[in-house]
Amino acid sequence: MGTRYHIRFQLPVSSFDAVALQTAVDARLEALNASLSTYRSDSLITVFNDALPGQVMLVDIDFQNMVRMSRHVHLASGGAFDPTVGDLVNLWGFGWPKPEQPLIRMPEPAAIKAAKARFDAVEQPAPGQVVKRLPLRLDFSAIAKGYGVDMIAQVVRAHGVANFIVEIGGEVATRGRGPSGGPWRIGIEEPDPTRTGRVLARLELSDASLATSGHYRNFLEIEGRRYSHVIDPVSGYPVPDPPLSVSVLASNVALADAWATAFMVLDESRGLALAEENQLAVYWVFERDGVRRTQQSSYLQPYLAPEAGAH
Repeated sequence: MGTRYHIRFQLPVSSFDAVALQTAVDARLEALNASLSTYRSDSLITVFNDALPGQVMLVDIDFQNMVRMSRHVHLASGGAFDPTVGDLVNLWGFGWPKPEQPLIRMPEPAAIKAAKARFDAVEQPAPGQVVKRLPLRLDFSAIAKGYGVDMIAQVVRAHGVANFIVEIGGEVATRGRGPSGGPWRIGIEEPDPTRTGRVLARLELSDASLATSGHYRNFLEIEGRRYSHVIDPVSGYPVPDPPLSVSVLASNVALADAWATAFMVLDESRGLALAEENQLAVYWVFERDGVRRTQQSSYLQPYLAPEAGAH
């Protein structure tokens, strides 16, 4: 996944076999990468992307879950989340492998149109089967990391651990109680690469899932203009003025991860309306003309620690 993972937990018994847990976690992560990693030439998703349209592929449960969950957020967000954005991401130079040279000019409109997302061309004709009807490339990067957190949380719980936190690259699942005996405390970091670690808000979480997306550390410049890595699947172009970051609480980390990406694409009013409609706790950080401000949905309030706010 191109990042690190971190698990902290309360020992259920003094004789707990941490080595067995480590082995099980690594095996589950290996299975996920074998299915969903675009970094691997032998993964299921790479084979799918290289397959010809119309070729029915047999896929595992993780791949099926990613298609199903992605479609849910895709439809609910009006297309703002779309895992068939892979060709667009590559065209704009944000895919894998990275281009040897950064873009020096805008892609041609015809190339953008040809690469535009088309999730409706991905079908599941039967359980365990996936087929694409048009040339396209899937990229689950905006949901698979969150899904990985959910799967590792299942592994930890299956080993009898009740109180723990799992984190992969900033996506978090909490269960039970934290070290103090109360909820786990999670900070929402200020989206500024020069001020890493500064906390804007603190959340108290127990049996909750959190994901954050941001564009402040991943962008390119073409002809003196900065373009974020946030690609609008509908227009095919980078979002001109996305939020600096969006943090989402949802029923699981995969959905939080996908929704965080969707809210990066959606404008503020539409995003807030969808957050309220879908009962999602969301925290936005915006910047315009050098002035930063935050926004939150009404569903975030119960999770805010008493001293939460700007620091």
